[in-house]
Amino acid sequence: MWIRLLQLAHGSAHDNRGTEIWSTQQHIDVVARAVIRCFDEVARQYGESAYRGKWGEHFPRTELEALRTTWRERRVERAASPTAPPR
Repeated sequence: MWIRLLQLAHGSAHDNRGTEIWSTQQHIDVVARAVIRCFDEVARQYGESAYRGKWGEHFPRTELEALRTTWRERRVERAASPTAPPR
């Protein structure tokens, strides 16, 4: 997975108009694990009810659990595969 952070003059501008300020290439397992850990920490620290007040949206519990389930299933599949790429 390739991740790029762009600075945009206007938030709705197309990516080609942004200035890259950071980029990295990571295995999708690393990114999924980081997202899960971060949202778990936010829920632990602030609570799901305070999330909306702080960020203006409902806590993405459904999406987080779907990501967690998919991540776990893929880890099991890779572990069972004799040709699984190294981590």
